[in-house]
Amino acid sequence: MVVFSTLYLIPLLPLIGAALLGLFGRRLDRDLAVMIALSSVLGSFLVTGIATYTIFTKHVALENHLWTWIDVGRYRFDLTFGLDQLSAALLLVVTGVGFLIHVYSAGYMREDPGHNRYFAYLNLFIFAMSILVVGRSLPVMFVGWEGVGLASYLLIGFWYSDEAKAKAGRKAFVVNRIGDFGFLIGMFTLLALFGTVDFVDLDKAMRAAGATTQILQSGIFAGWTLGGALTFAGCMLFLGACGKSAQFPLYVWLPDAMAGPTPVSALIHAATMVTSGIFMCSRMHVLYDLAPAAAHLIAWTGAITAVFAATIGLAQNDIKKVLAYSTVSQLGYMFLAVGLGAYTAAMFHVMTHAFFKACMFLGSGTVIHALHGEQDIRKMGGLKGPLASTFWPFAVSTLAIAGVFPFAGFFSKDLILGFAFVENKALFAMGLLGAAMTAFYMGRLVMLTFMGRHRDPDPHAVDHLHLPSTSMVVPVVILGVLATIGGALNLPHILPGPHGILEHWLEPVLGAGQTLEIATSQELLLWAVSMTVGVGGLFLAYVLYKDGPSVAIEGAVRSGPGRLAHLTLLNKWYVDEIYEATVVRGTRFLGSLAAMIVDPWIIDGVLVKLIPGVFVRGTGTLLRKPQSGNVQAYATLFVVAAAVVTTWAVW
Repeated sequence: MVVFSTLYLIPLLPLIGAALLGLFGRRLDRDLAVMIALSSVLGSFLVTGIATYTIFTKHVALENHLWTWIDVGRYRFDLTFGLDQLSAALLLVVTGVGFLIHVYSAGYMREDPGHNRYFAYLNLFIFAMSILVVGRSLPVMFVGWEGVGLASYLLIGFWYSDEAKAKAGRKAFVVNRIGDFGFLIGMFTLLALFGTVDFVDLDKAMRAAGATTQILQSGIFAGWTLGGALTFAGCMLFLGACGKSAQFPLYVWLPDAMAGPTPVSALIHAATMVTSGIFMCSRMHVLYDLAPAAAHLIAWTGAITAVFAATIGLAQNDIKKVLAYSTVSQLGYMFLAVGLGAYTAAMFHVMTHAFFKACMFLGSGTVIHALHGEQDIRKMGGLKGPLASTFWPFAVSTLAIAGVFPFAGFFSKDLILGFAFVENKALFAMGLLGAAMTAFYMGRLVMLTFMGRHRDPDPHAVDHLHLPSTSMVVPVVILGVLATIGGALNLPHILPGPHGILEHWLEPVLGAGQTLEIATSQELLLWAVSMTVGVGGLFLAYVLYKDGPSVAIEGAVRSGPGRLAHLTLLNKWYVDEIYEATVVRGTRFLGSLAAMIVDPWIIDGVLVKLIPGVFVRGTGTLLRKPQSGNVQAYATLFVVAAAVVTTWAVW
């Protein structure tokens, strides 16, 4: 580690911006508020770039110790920031893409009455996400972990006067608390096992422990094998990751989070917050290497989530909901890679996904902005010409997510599928199925949104489009370019040019062994299969939807099994309804029971009134009897008591 005294500026600058906008936002001019918000995030990005260059040239990790945060007994937690190759890779995405989204928001939110408050929340989110990434220990990471949850709640429910949007914010907050409970349990387990939760010290302690069949002799895990305790800790931390990164069964908050402003969806639910679970699991790679059962759980959960969310995306008609379920599915691929031990592949897909999905979310925002709030893709169409500056980056990003060569998503997704092919053919088959569905529903989205004729009931709607400003167009174009060339970050060895840049960059943190060991002929075959699946899905979508909603599909879903399947997917497998009938109503019932019986009769009646009342009155009555007020009687009692005590002491 090398001390880097200005590392604290990375989270501090957006925090200062959030404080200024939060405290004085009502008095500030809108242009000044935008300048404060953008300059704080740009400053954070520049400091990150300088720090990353230092790591690159000196081949060391950076450290900035601020002060001792908690010092209790034998436990000491320092407020220390650290930046290594892994955290630098994600932080460049957080601050870089975050800055582009701030620029886009300047145009998108220009006329909103809560303009300055919005940027205060956005800066607060960048601050919290920066803490999450640069925190050198699990407790410091958890501060950022909770901070992004709070900022997400504020941004999702930004238009809080709309009850549906406020409810979506509450849902995200509550579901994330379930995962956060698992994070805490996992953190405390590791603290009990090793006495530290600093990442560097924890990695050393876990590597030294090594022998996972060792029987623990003391503590709350006495009698457990070390491997069993590590598996438990890994599963609990993964529960936290399931909440933040929207994995089954805790994914339900993310689609509803589309209630927030569209730039929020791009920032939180495409590029940054939802990838924090992948980052945390990659940071704890030593733990998962020592706990293969927990790693298998992660891999299978990721594969199931990828396929499950993709099926729902097939039937959605809200442009942002399609992208939301696509995000859940792509996060599943990242966890599939983590579970297979392919941490570089997971982080590679984190980065490429940030490029193409942020581009698509911002592009969808431009479409919604142009159509004065319309989000139903069945009422769109014919926008390729009027919104060409949005269409082309959106189309490129669609090719990237579909896994078409040579766009960014092809390389990152193919790398994950390659590891799955080598390690587990069943997981590979599930990944391939999810990829096919992804290509199809993203092709459907592009066809219905941009191609054919405009289908709005108002025939003149396309003539009155609210065209995007330059500040909205430029970030979309830049992200489209990154979605095109982003695969160069980690080119495979069978292509000419610099190979495995990201792999070599992350090797000091994640270790060697991140290269896909497969024969060239097999890799080329996998490429052919992946391309066939991606192009085939897009082509099928083109055939069915090039002229608008498919007549064949509509006919198939009007009756019989097709209708049942369509309704099931349209209603998201009724998972929300099942949760409402069981978890939500069950919790409300228990709450009502507590309010009607436990609180008034047991807490207030027995514990507050009956027991203290009887005890206090009874004790008072007994003690009142000898209190006659007669001084001679008191003196006599005193002498007798003194004699008894003296006699007992002498004896």
